[in-house]
Amino acid sequence: MRGFLSFLFLAIVIYIGEASKDPDAKYPKVAVRPGQPAPLPPLPDMKAEGEGRLEPPSSRDPIIEIEDEVKSGRSQFTGTAFSIDDRGLWVTARHVTHGCNQLMLLRPHRRALKVEAVSEHSRADVAILQTEGGYDAFPVNYEVPEYNQEGFHFGFPRGEPGDVYSNLIGRRTIKTTGIRKNKEPVLVWAEKIRVPNSNESLGGISGGPILNDNGEVVGIHVAGSVRRGRSFSSLPRTINQLLDQNDVKINSNNRNVDVAKLNEADFSRLGDELRSNLSVAQVICRTN
Repeated sequence: MRGFLSFLFLAIVIYIGEASKDPDAKYPKVAVRPGQPAPLPPLPDMKAEGEGRLEPPSSRDPIIEIEDEVKSGRSQFTGTAFSIDDRGLWVTARHVTHGCNQLMLLRPHRRALKVEAVSEHSRADVAILQTEGGYDAFPVNYEVPEYNQEGFHFGFPRGEPGDVYSNLIGRRTIKTTGIRKNKEPVLVWAEKIRVPNSNESLGGISGGPILNDNGEVVGIHVAGSVRRGRSFSSLPRTINQLLDQNDVKINSNNRNVDVAKLNEADFSRLGDELRSNLSVAQVICRTN
């Protein structure tokens, strides 16, 4: 992997040393879902805003405003990450990693996997993590997506295992205010099914992958609207931008998804498998 070691020494890299200083620390455990609940009825139908492939991002795209808040001191926050290289590279959301003094990935029945380095995108809500060891990784699809294509979201909403089935309906621009001011084009997904049943916020699934029906990453979950039943994702190209910025090449032959389960009936069973084999992991952020 060209430039892999140099990734650790870039100025934008943040070292997370505190996680290794307490070998007997009691890390929180990943909750295990006891059974397979019935999925929610489909949310109100939202039609796609076009046909065929999406047009390029435009200054005329509707704007969604989100405030970026400072993480409070001596607190713990949760998010989701997914593997993009089985040698220890992961993707998550920038707002999950920013402002953290300690970062770790939880592993069921094992010690947490400490995050050794972080690189955050300067213009998108995306970050790359590095750990000493890695797990089965997802391929990333950089092609222009199509209206109405299926999306399968996996992660840890509210800190618990959970999944979403959706369809791509359009594009927006997220305008971030507060401690970080930025504009970023994002994809808009209309949620159809949630497992487990919930009408609560999906907070905690941020940074999780959105897969197409070929098992390829087509988005990184960064925000959602419960009332409107929509999820917003950063574009896959932002992953490639971060990799190029750090002069990192990844193994592009990864494929760890049972695509036969990428359907409305079986996607949540696949989600359990992806969390179990640590392709999708829960991120814990601690602040001093």
